[in-house]
Amino acid sequence: MEEANIQPNRVTYQRLIAAYCNMGDIEGASKILGFMKTKDLPVTEAVFSALVTGHARSGDMENAENILTVMKEAGIEPGPDTYLALLNAYAEKGDIDHVKRTLEKVEKSDLYLMDRDLLQIIFSFSKAGYPQYVSEILEKITYERRYIPDAMNLILLLVTEKLEDTALQVLLACPVSREDGLSDFGSFFLRHCVTMNTPEEKLKEYCKKLKEAQMHTAPLQFTLQCALVANKADLAKTLMKALKEEGFPVRTHYFWPLLVGHQKKKNVQGIVEVLKGMHEMGVNPDQETYINYVFPSFDSVTSVRAILQENGCLPESNVFSQAELRSEAVNGNLDYVLSFLESNTLPFSLTTLRGSLILGFRRSMNINLWSKITELLYKDGRYCQEPPGPTEAVGYFLYNLIDSMSDSEVQAKEERLRQYFHQLKEMNVKIPENIYRGIRNLLDSYHVPELIKDVSILVEREKTDSRKLTSSDLESTLEKLKAENQPIGDVLKQLILTLCSEENMNKALELKAKYESDMAVGGYAALINLCCRHDNAEDALNLKQEFDRLDSSAVLDTSKYVGLVKVLGKHGKLQDAINILKEMKEKDVLIKDATVLSFFHILNGAALRGETETVKQLHEAIVTLGLTKPSTTISSPLVTLYLEKDDLPAALEASIGCYEKYKILPRIHDVLCKLIEKGETDLIQKAMDFVSQEQGEMTMLYDLFFAFLQTGNFKEAKKIIEVRF
Repeated sequence: MEEANIQPNRVTYQRLIAAYCNMGDIEGASKILGFMKTKDLPVTEAVFSALVTGHARSGDMENAENILTVMKEAGIEPGPDTYLALLNAYAEKGDIDHVKRTLEKVEKSDLYLMDRDLLQIIFSFSKAGYPQYVSEILEKITYERRYIPDAMNLILLLVTEKLEDTALQVLLACPVSREDGLSDFGSFFLRHCVTMNTPEEKLKEYCKKLKEAQMHTAPLQFTLQCALVANKADLAKTLMKALKEEGFPVRTHYFWPLLVGHQKKKNVQGIVEVLKGMHEMGVNPDQETYINYVFPSFDSVTSVRAILQENGCLPESNVFSQAELRSEAVNGNLDYVLSFLESNTLPFSLTTLRGSLILGFRRSMNINLWSKITELLYKDGRYCQEPPGPTEAVGYFLYNLIDSMSDSEVQAKEERLRQYFHQLKEMNVKIPENIYRGIRNLLDSYHVPELIKDVSILVEREKTDSRKLTSSDLESTLEKLKAENQPIGDVLKQLILTLCSEENMNKALELKAKYESDMAVGGYAALINLCCRHDNAEDALNLKQEFDRLDSSAVLDTSKYVGLVKVLGKHGKLQDAINILKEMKEKDVLIKDATVLSFFHILNGAALRGETETVKQLHEAIVTLGLTKPSTTISSPLVTLYLEKDDLPAALEASIGCYEKYKILPRIHDVLCKLIEKGETDLIQKAMDFVSQEQGEMTMLYDLFFAFLQTGNFKEAKKIIEVRF
């Protein structure tokens, strides 16, 4: 302090005296006291209280008591702090008589000792080895609610000092469990006992007493939870046995925290010991236990089986085999799945395997295995034979498979899914019409209506409604009316719509050609939509031209215009696609949020295919015509084009170009992440300079900070916070 040119004050000296006194060093305290007097610093009650403690700890109780007389002579009346110091001194000596007399003296005076002070006396008695006197002090405590936290702190301190019995005594004296519904007030005590490794038998006894005193509704279960979280396996086993003895069930998930502790360290032996413990207690691991907590610690599922068999804890039921199958499915090992399903002799439901198999399908790109597994589940008598049968079971599987994918994933896997559906058709796999409609709606919402026709070939058409006319019936009626020279417009339109719903494009186009003079606007609209779904740009464009000749003022609905733009753009008919966009503007076609999202998917699909001109020209037309305002979403495909090609300089230029033109920075975060991953320091600097200049330094720092976080460069991210924020 002298070197720092800081002058010690009264409080500094008081603290020094207290430190000496706490160690019983009266000589040292006296030197400091003398120094205070030379400095003319006032000697306060705090100093006298410390001297009481000092004399007592040096073994001189007589002088400790005399301090009170000295205080009075100095004109300072002893206060609660001084009496508390004296009471603690007596308690440390185990002198209950002097404690009682002093307390009586305080009670008769104007002074008042708070519950907090009495709790300190309890600690002094306990720490000094005189717990027998605790009850006499507890009787004097009023238990004001504001001092309950002090009581809790004392209880925790006593447990830390290995004085758990006294801690329990104080806890049981607390009245809070009978107020405010605090029925589990003892939780903090039990948790700390577990942390401090209190003996198992003691803990069981404490749980029993807390339950009897209604201070905890489920003390054994709570203590078990604490033991599991703290990964104290031996204590957990003891508590589980105690629970079982009391008639409570021991659940499989009780063992999960123990397994997690060993899993983190890849401790195979530890996992085996936990499984043995489960076996001893008659608890059978379920599939989730094996999949989530056992298998990840082993090199392979095969090695798990061998080690568990060797240690006598391999279950006799088929639970392990099914867990094995689900684990291999999740990892995309479809060869194993197919082999298992072919050789399996045990009964089992597709429902239990569905989620894992879907993940496996998504992780494996072997469409032949997808098809073989689906065919086996559909046709083999061991699977999917219970009601509602294989058609519905496989139908729901296909629905869930597509539903589990994001729109971008379905778009990326469009060709593979198409191949899969066609292979299922060749295998004569059928799905119900109602489930097909669900799949159709999904594909429509994912902006891949072209796949709908490929799913429709799997539909098992419903034949229950005899009133519903088939396309064959309608065609016969049409020919009959034509022969009789009757009007055929309505029947022709109905037939066209039926063929469209059946995705029968070729037949529908033949009919259109045959009865072109009788075609109506509605029929053309349905055919245009059908051709777009079938990726038939040529016929879609021809039909649109015929539609316009029939009625130039007629307006298609928004989705059909969007379908035309998509199919024409995909097949390089850019000017025709732009003309459709112009018509949408001219005819004031309703543009909803969903329409803008469709525009994005059209542009993004082209970007993923690397079609530079398609993206640029269609984007320019959409924005220039005012069909939507420029936004980071609609403009992001301009950057995606180059990110997909790993052309980072061009990607950065595209993003900057959008800002200069539209005041937006699409995908700047993704560009930065790529630049950081590639170590492109010059380009990072260029990007940051631009963002800083246009959007401010703080925005630039945030962008850089989150890019570092995303790429796992945590040290660099931390530096930005430390230095800049």
